[in-house]
This record gives sequence, C-alpha cells and structure tokens, in this order.
Amino acid sequence: MALLSALVLFAVGLGIYDSFFATAEIKASNVFAFQCGITAVLGMAAAAAMVRYGSALRDENSLRRQYVKENDERMKAIRAKAGMPLNLAFAVALMVAGTVLGYCNELIFVTLIAVAAAQLLTAAVVKLIYMRMT
Repeated sequence: MALLSALVLFAVGLGIYDSFFATAEIKASNVFAFQCGITAVLGMAAAAAMVRYGSALRDENSLRRQYVKENDERMKAIRAKAGMPLNLAFAVALMVAGTVLGYCNELIFVTLIAVAAAQLLTAAVVKLIYMRMT
C-alpha cells in the first residue's frame, strides 16, 4: 500500500509540474508527453489497486478469494508459458531506456516504445490463447 501511495503521489506531482511549472520547450517534447501520459495511467491503476486491496483487507472472504486467485496453479502455468514475469521486466526496461534515450534522439524513443508495446501485446495474445485452450 505504501508503494502504491508513492506511485500515486509521484503521478500527481508530475501532473502538477506539467500543468504549472514546465516550460513550453519541455511541453513540446513528445518524450515528456509520453512520460506524463504513462505516469498518469500508472497513477490511476495504482489508485484502483489501493481501493481493491483496501477493501480486500477489510473483508476476510474477499481476501481469501484474492489469495486463491493469486495462487491458482493453472494461471501460474499460463503466465509462465506466456513468459510473463520476464517479458514484463524487459518491456519496462525498454520503455525506461526509450524514455531516457528519447531526449537524445526521437527515433530511438519511438522504436524502443514500439518494440516494448509489441512485446507486451504478443505476450497478452499468447496468454489469451492459452486461457481459451485450457
């Protein structure tokens, strides 16, 4: 909950910086627009997760259902076949590298973000296929 709160606060802080303190030159950058957009989406997802986890902590049945869902062996096998833990880590690394290197060259930014998006999309399609098969 503390990490999710920190992510929400970071997203709000970046939004405030973008609205009030960022110069026109920074706002014109596609890389900064991407950073603001992805941070806003992650902040909203973190807030939604905080609400879900908070309600689960108050209700024992909900907490038990979430525990069973998290430790479902079938879903663990499907995630492993889709390469989920490693694919997600590589996609995040590509996005971070693309964002950092994007200030030097915008073509590198677009390429790395596109590769990360394609990688995540492929993993999601594989996961959906395996979920339908079993």
